[in-house]
Amino acid sequence: MTDSPHLKCDLLIKGGRVIDPANGIDDFLDVAISGHVISAVARDIPESSAARVAHVPSWLVTPGLVDLHAHFFGYFGAVFPDETCLPTGVTTALDAGGSGHLTFDTFNREVIQRSAVRVFALLNIAGEGMVGDPEQDVEGMDVSAAAAKIEQRADIIVGLKVAHFRGPGWQPLDHAVEAARATGTFVMVDQTPIASRPMDQMMLEHMRPGDIVTHCYADSKPMVGASGQVKSYFREARERGIHFDVGHGAGSFSWKIASTAFDQGFPPDTISTDLHRSSILASNATMPETMSKMLECGMDLADVIRASTREPALKLGHPELGTLSQGAVADVTVLEMQEGQFGLTDNGTTGQRVRQASRRLIAQMTICGGTVKWDLSGVSKEDWSNTPAPYEVPEEE
Repeated sequence: MTDSPHLKCDLLIKGGRVIDPANGIDDFLDVAISGHVISAVARDIPESSAARVAHVPSWLVTPGLVDLHAHFFGYFGAVFPDETCLPTGVTTALDAGGSGHLTFDTFNREVIQRSAVRVFALLNIAGEGMVGDPEQDVEGMDVSAAAAKIEQRADIIVGLKVAHFRGPGWQPLDHAVEAARATGTFVMVDQTPIASRPMDQMMLEHMRPGDIVTHCYADSKPMVGASGQVKSYFREARERGIHFDVGHGAGSFSWKIASTAFDQGFPPDTISTDLHRSSILASNATMPETMSKMLECGMDLADVIRASTREPALKLGHPELGTLSQGAVADVTVLEMQEGQFGLTDNGTTGQRVRQASRRLIAQMTICGGTVKWDLSGVSKEDWSNTPAPYEVPEEE
């Protein structure tokens, strides 16, 4: 928290409950933004110090949400970041393997450079990424070429992705781990277990500490066994440093598995959406909705915010994100906690089921780099009654 006796700022977010896990803040405070950065987080900053004031009483003010699993390229259901992320409070997102070393430059040129959302990438170990059906092409999984592309664009590419391989072997995962080791990065894995590639061997023998298992509550890779208990090797994997990410998706989040896991002390390390067309339409798999589901499972609000901001920012290797520290980039999300009766939908191999909840988060405002990109209720805007008279063109004589 900062003092601000003579502060002058461009935008003042006033009266909200500020939750900033990076700084241990959970209090009703004001947030001042000057240019592209946070200039103060303090109590009772005068409105006269700001060029513009947004009143957000009782709403939650957090660092910009960071989605650690989204799809913006390659995949047939890929979406463009701005239209899908900014209205849901996401200011930073990680594309999960849409491009490989052969297609990353196209992805960068056509999507990343055109997006207001800050987009990072996991490089698919398959050379073409998810374009077509190349994730089955073991010969195209070139460790040296992948490592070279990561080193060339280390400013954007933060790791590797292995997914959807239908063959019997470990080659894709082992190749990705080798490239990650060479570049000091991590691997995110989405592999449904099969007889020749069981989940316990994958997590305990082939993955390394710091690598990520996404879709952790999917019934296709069930964490919970027939006994109703979290399988012991999931706990062993967590103990050895494997990271567990929600990756909600269109078929990768089961209420039954998630609730059982929570009851037995197995929450996720990070909350993410696996954002794409089908996941949005099937289950409204946005960050606020997925966060709402974690709340319903019993996760504390502060931990939900941490797993949606600070933890994924650290996983990206960018500690300057996911925080409201003075001088940090002004990525800010304002969330409303709605109370009522809401049906929240899961999905998976057995279909979709709804669970009734009394709370639901929605994004009211998204500020990216100091610029208001989304304002659902117009709290940062001037009242319509102050509309000036329209410019009148003089009539021709």
